[in-house]
Amino acid sequence: MCFVTGGRAGMRPMDHSVLKCCLFSLFLLTVSASGTLSNSAVPTIQPLSNTASASQPANTATSSSATTPSCTTRRCLASMLIAKEARSPPQSPRCISIIRVPSIVYETLSVDTKNLRFESRLEVPLSWEDPDLSWNTSVYHHDVVVLPVSKIWTPELHVTNGVQTTMKHGNKDLLVHSNGTIEHMVIMNTVVGCEVNLYNYPFASDFCAIALNVWAISGCGMFLDFGNVSKTSANRGDWLTEEVELNAKGGRDDRNYLWVSLKMRSENPFLSLVLPSILIILADVGSFSLPLGESKRIPFKVKLVLSFIMFLNILKDLLPGGGQCSPIIRKHFCFCLVILVLSTLQSMVLTRLAKCGTLWPCSLSKSKDSLLKDTDNEEESKSDIKASEEEKNTALQKVVKFLNKMAAQDHKNAIHHRFANKVDLVCFCIYLTVLIVYAVVILYFSFGSRCEINQLDFWS
Repeated sequence: MCFVTGGRAGMRPMDHSVLKCCLFSLFLLTVSASGTLSNSAVPTIQPLSNTASASQPANTATSSSATTPSCTTRRCLASMLIAKEARSPPQSPRCISIIRVPSIVYETLSVDTKNLRFESRLEVPLSWEDPDLSWNTSVYHHDVVVLPVSKIWTPELHVTNGVQTTMKHGNKDLLVHSNGTIEHMVIMNTVVGCEVNLYNYPFASDFCAIALNVWAISGCGMFLDFGNVSKTSANRGDWLTEEVELNAKGGRDDRNYLWVSLKMRSENPFLSLVLPSILIILADVGSFSLPLGESKRIPFKVKLVLSFIMFLNILKDLLPGGGQCSPIIRKHFCFCLVILVLSTLQSMVLTRLAKCGTLWPCSLSKSKDSLLKDTDNEEESKSDIKASEEEKNTALQKVVKFLNKMAAQDHKNAIHHRFANKVDLVCFCIYLTVLIVYAVVILYFSFGSRCEINQLDFWS
């Protein structure tokens, strides 16, 4: 406020013109001060906005450099996937992993008819999904990558009815797709206990099962999704693989098995086992043509029996094993041995009957003949004494008596031979009839009869 100083009277108020001048000066001072503040604030705000706009591209560049790796080659992608250490099964929300098997290549290696086992080889390609092994193709411009099988989890197949099973990887690497699909192949060699139906051996044929599954329990685990099945190298020794099918017992997904149809090639077993026994029996039938009294038939038949026993001892390792359906060829060999022994005994009895006319042992018959001879000698001695007293017979009478005895003995032996030959003919007819009936029966059981075996009882 403006004041004018007077004299002694003190201060007095200004007049109106002076007051207006003071107010106007104060207004100008205020306006100038406010203009100075506004001018000083403007250059300060402008650099801040420029700094913010300049820092925004820098942050964007930093974030983009953080998401985009510096190395995007296939090897770097493989290293990134290996670093995840995916060595456990994929964990899905339903606790189920589907293992796809597009195809199976089957091969029969051997069939052990002694221990009732057969060995086979399987080439099984596998495919499954693991989301943890997927990647973004916009960052890594690769659809597939090869990883070592030792760094990634792979499913393990097992054979339920297998006695011995080995599974090895078809390759040391596997193929991984960008969506997490993994492709791999395993090779399995398995020995399966299969009670092959050998009842009609060597004309045997049967089915064997290979139960191929993976681990699963209480609805959690892995399940197999099979494709087609093919076979290779159908001929293996004496066995032929006719067909291989894929089935599931009771429609269950956890009971899958390969149904292998096997058929035996009967040429080799027939020529080495059946044909020699038939020829020995035919030789025994032909031995009936040998005469009884000349001691040629019995040695020949004994040789046949010994030859057949040696034949069985040599080829006993080729005979199939037993089981629910014992091979009928074992019964065939037993019959052949029994019929050979009976034929030999029959020839011995008839030879004795043709020679002595009796079935008594030789010692008893000789004692009887000696007693009769002594009696005749006593009678002759008595007659000789009487004759000497009366008169002596001439030498011609003795010769005639001797010839009469010889003729009587020959007549008696001829009767014995005729009787023995008739009995031998009857025995031959019975023997031949038994062989014919046996041949019909054995052919019926070999081709018309069959023994049934449940090859899936290992699940029951």
